Amino acid sequence: MATAKLFKLGNSQAVRIPAQYRIDATEVEFVKQGAGLFMRPKTRTAADLFGAARAKGGDFSDWVRPDQGKVESVPKWD
Repeated sequence: MATAKLFKLGNSQAVRIPAQYRIDATEVEFVKQGAGLFMRPKTRTAADLFGAARAKGGDFSDWVRPDQGKVESVPKWD
């Protein structure tokens, strides 16, 4: 267990995270449970990835879904 000091940064409250708890992320989510507050890396969704690609100039207008192959029938269970 470690402790950290809280401080004011502009109109926000901030905390300096100890080195052993560093998170490899650019954004975090906060979850409040009871009296506790938990911080975790923000989950990236497919929408986030496509949004980032569009922001960098990605063009998906000519994208075609690849052929998925032949579908085999499944025998019935009797």
